[in-house]
Amino acid sequence: MALLFAYSCNNLTASGTQLPGAFAGVVGAPTVGVGDGPGATPINTVHCDGASNGVLVPNIAIPINGNGLCIGAGFKVSGVGAQPVTLYQVGGNVYALYVQVSSDGSMQLSLTSVSGYSSASGVFTFGSRHEVELFVSSFTSANQVSVILDGVPVPGLTNIVLSSYYGGLTGLSDGATIHTVQVACGTVAADAATVVVDSVYALDTTGTVNNAPLGPCISTPMFPSAPGHVSAWSVHGVSLGWEALSVVPPAGDTSYIYDSNPGDQESCALTAVANITAVYGICVIANQRQDTAGGGRTTSLGVGNGSGQNYTSPFATWGLGTTYRMNTAPYSFNPFTDVAWALVDLNTLEVSAKLQT
Repeated sequence: MALLFAYSCNNLTASGTQLPGAFAGVVGAPTVGVGDGPGATPINTVHCDGASNGVLVPNIAIPINGNGLCIGAGFKVSGVGAQPVTLYQVGGNVYALYVQVSSDGSMQLSLTSVSGYSSASGVFTFGSRHEVELFVSSFTSANQVSVILDGVPVPGLTNIVLSSYYGGLTGLSDGATIHTVQVACGTVAADAATVVVDSVYALDTTGTVNNAPLGPCISTPMFPSAPGHVSAWSVHGVSLGWEALSVVPPAGDTSYIYDSNPGDQESCALTAVANITAVYGICVIANQRQDTAGGGRTTSLGVGNGSGQNYTSPFATWGLGTTYRMNTAPYSFNPFTDVAWALVDLNTLEVSAKLQT
């Protein structure tokens, strides 16, 4: 599979619903939990209610009669009453694909908000963190949909063909392209329940790397920590470029790097990664805008290995607007070796930006 993005939630702040990075936006008013996620150094989380507030994920553009989608996240849900709580909603706000958790701990897969296919009771444990993946083989008449809990397929929710039910996945409200993916929220009128979510990632079904559901995993942040292999951009507000880029949340016009010469690049070395045993993909995230009169500026985000840079992400070039916007560049495999990432690759990993036009 090709990685679309992976996000740790660790560049969230406690100041309300500011969600910089891979999240496209919010539904309602989720809040931020600081340091209450998993890991020896706990990551931050987003606190939702499973119904009226949650987060929207970006860069999802899966065509009908084309690719499929695997979306995963860590969830912790408090006990609920009679109504199910929504973990995922895909494909629109009227007619959508749902993954829900019922009051007895069973999980449900549904093409409406009121009915669907349930697992055996007690699969999901309230009050504990679980990794939940929704895997759609393709948005076609031959689709198969599965739910994977902590790396294990949920009984009764594996390889379900939904094409003959309620119009199938080709009839979702988004239309010809699936772009609406909500996490920890939906249109279900759920009982009051706290849904804590972290480590959101998404993949499509193309490519030769990550070609199966990933199972339990966590998105871990790495921040700029030193100059990289190349430094051609100017700096405002601080002495060195990496110092501006390491500020989380981004400092806007207070400190930044800037450039007006197409072809110039800026790269940064990164902090060491911890608490992981394997790496599935890399995603570069940057907050960008242009101040050039007349517009037309474009940039690329890439990765480096200490001696060169690469900009072949599926999202290779970003057009800039006059207001800040988070852009992401995912890498499912190491572009310098053309094989899956290895932990040792992270020792020399750099991130980079290039002004294209």
